[in-house]
Amino acid sequence: MAAMTLGRLLAFVWLLTAGVLCAQDDGEPPKDEKKAGRQVRFLAVGDLPPFRQEIRDGVAYELEPPAGSIPPRELIVGSGQPGGAEARMLLNQVTEGFKIPAGAGPLVLRYKGDNGQAEPWLQVQRPPDGDMLVILWRADGNKGTWAKPTALVLPDGAEKAPAGRIRILNIAPVTVGLVMGAEKLVLLPGKPLDRAIAQGKDVPFQLGAVDAKGEFRRFYSGSALQNPGERTLVVVYRADGVDPRNDLKANVMREPVNAL
Repeated sequence: MAAMTLGRLLAFVWLLTAGVLCAQDDGEPPKDEKKAGRQVRFLAVGDLPPFRQEIRDGVAYELEPPAGSIPPRELIVGSGQPGGAEARMLLNQVTEGFKIPAGAGPLVLRYKGDNGQAEPWLQVQRPPDGDMLVILWRADGNKGTWAKPTALVLPDGAEKAPAGRIRILNIAPVTVGLVMGAEKLVLLPGKPLDRAIAQGKDVPFQLGAVDAKGEFRRFYSGSALQNPGERTLVVVYRADGVDPRNDLKANVMREPVNAL
């Protein structure tokens, strides 16, 4: 009798343990499912408006920037239907990643609080597959606003933008010259250049363009330094600030790939 009771107890414990394991397996998605899915990130490129403040009762208060001088801070990322994920947009900072559906189709950014009836702030087309990085800028420089940005979609993610590489994108309305090591290259507007660079080693490069007098003028001189698992994105843009010193500028961003 004691042996039978012990056997029943062991069987009960085995069933209970199996049930717990099954419950854990049901709640854990398969490895393939974990890797599935796509994401989009956004990078708004441009110059910040001048800092403004006013004194009230002896205390300095920062004033809000003029309307249209910066992108909307809070937006909703969606695929054409009402609702979506909240995105915080800051100039010259890449946003976090947001999930997007598989396949080609529209991707929209709406003002926070929009019920889906108004025209979206931005609409672009998703590529058929892969992650995407949307570069945003105001094409008409300091004469325009961020009410209607211009956009360009780049492949993103570890497969199409792997570690150990540098991408240089020219979104200025002029051709830009690039000197990198022994190479002398031309950067056409909207055509990214991709190069592998050595890890842990400074790779100097210079950017320049022909000015109004027909002379080649350098506007950026620096270097790219990448640790293992990192990549670099350089975005050349037309300065859209108030009385900029140079007509062209470069936004250089280095980031770890495995953290995306």
